[in-house]
Amino acid sequence: MSRLTPSAVPLLLAFGLVAAACTSGGEGPQPVPAAAPSVERMLRDLGTDAVRQMVRGYVPDRSGEIVIVPRPGSTVAQWPDGLRGPEDPRTTHAAPWDYLQRVPIVLYGPGLVRAGVVEDRPVEVTDIPATLSALLGSDWRAPEGEILREALTPRKRPPRVLVVVAYDGGGWNVLERRPDAWPELRRLMADGTVYTNATIGSAPPITAPIHANIGTGAYPREHGIAENTGRLPDGSLGELYFYEEDPRLLAAETLADAWDVANGNRPWVGLVAYESWHLAMMGKGGQAPGGDRDTAVLWDFRGDGGWFTNEEIYALPDYLPGDAALRERLRELDVDDGAADGSWDGVDLTDEFFVTSTPAFVAHQGDVLLEVLAREPIGDDELTDLLFVELKPSDNAGHLFNIESTRFEEVLRAQDAVLARLVRELDRRFPGEYALVYTADHGMAPRPDAAGGLRIDRFRVERAVEERFGADLIEAVHPDDVYLRADVLEDLGVTAEDVARVVADLRYREVAPEGADLSAIPREVADGRVFAAAIPGVVLAGLSDGEVEALGDGVYAEGDLTTAPDLSALLTR
Repeated sequence: MSRLTPSAVPLLLAFGLVAAACTSGGEGPQPVPAAAPSVERMLRDLGTDAVRQMVRGYVPDRSGEIVIVPRPGSTVAQWPDGLRGPEDPRTTHAAPWDYLQRVPIVLYGPGLVRAGVVEDRPVEVTDIPATLSALLGSDWRAPEGEILREALTPRKRPPRVLVVVAYDGGGWNVLERRPDAWPELRRLMADGTVYTNATIGSAPPITAPIHANIGTGAYPREHGIAENTGRLPDGSLGELYFYEEDPRLLAAETLADAWDVANGNRPWVGLVAYESWHLAMMGKGGQAPGGDRDTAVLWDFRGDGGWFTNEEIYALPDYLPGDAALRERLRELDVDDGAADGSWDGVDLTDEFFVTSTPAFVAHQGDVLLEVLAREPIGDDELTDLLFVELKPSDNAGHLFNIESTRFEEVLRAQDAVLARLVRELDRRFPGEYALVYTADHGMAPRPDAAGGLRIDRFRVERAVEERFGADLIEAVHPDDVYLRADVLEDLGVTAEDVARVVADLRYREVAPEGADLSAIPREVADGRVFAAAIPGVVLAGLSDGEVEALGDGVYAEGDLTTAPDLSALLTR
């Protein structure tokens, strides 16, 4: 990481980034305490690496007007029914800390990828499409990514098939927490090339923008997908990423779209995933200029379940295993735990909300994947075909059960079994003629009580801030940002910086979820600040590379995204 230079403070002052006194107009109490941290101090506390990720991930008119960062180990979420005791498993993952930002990048492919290579130089998931382009022999260039040359053999002929597999929430901290649950992935690491010092490239570390990073080789500030939900073109808040399974908001070209169109749409291109948030790993399909309806298999989690897609833009096979096949997988899981009682380890298998967080759904998605591989014209001609796979249950289970749970370990083990099935079939059909890339879009947050953190209720954050200002000035608080009502701020005569400093000054007793036992924690914790930073988006958008570099190391060890982690023990188990 960069060290703070003597010119850092003057530089920030020159660009107006040191917060002044509250600018609230009118008479009465001033809502911004004099002791509230300044924006300049918060930037310096975060440090170069974390702020760089936030700058790359900020999209004006899409992201919130304030980006919030909870202290390491803490999580901003919602508990509408109150906490389920001190070990409530529910968390979110929207901070620029290393345990959420670090992910594996593994390349495997006998004859195409070098075996036994462990590389610890800093790389990013934006390097994946650049590397795939090199394997294709294409002249397409990623806006930000670079070729992972250590992984590639001198072979010049393109492979028949390229496969990208992403575990949603499958970052290094997940693999470290459950080291015995991924034997197949460990084998691919040993027989291929693994990058141990890889990050997702931008913050927040959430599904939608990072899958777009993987597909485009660009950051959100370029590809336009800032969040899972955010401001739509009409200014309202809604599902920002491929809303209605429509990719109109994706501003950057994906490798898959470029390769398909450049070859007259003759290559087969397809995705087996879970929801529209994953589509940018592949591309726009029929909405890409000159593109066609590539295959996209998604799960209708908002409706009655089942596989679906937006058939105006993508193609959906008509042979996919359906409800009966899923019910059989659920029956097998029900019986496996020793009692045919409609549940798995206490989880109601008749509840659609839980079904997609089980090993049964993982196996069902694996069945669908293998059926697509068997029935589609993949690898049938000289043009390389592209298959993208996203396994969502690891993320769903991480949110519902947490990575501390044995249920989560079973889900991770089931995904590893699907990966093994996929690799066996690729080996059988395309020996020496395919390459596979494994990665993830983020890590998963541990339970705050297990990580020395706190649970921060996003709705109580909104109420606490509005009580201080005496006005309804917040449209929404998300786990990573705050959306403000510009008209209300103007009427009050306050700025986004004023609100950011108030957010940064919030104390735990103001924002603890319903059911939190404040009497069971030290007074200094209850009275302590819960946020590491709250930065106005206009500040992030205006920071230059030099200003970011001048911030230095920061005060949080979890903000170091450059120093290679020591994973030797994990890789040699």
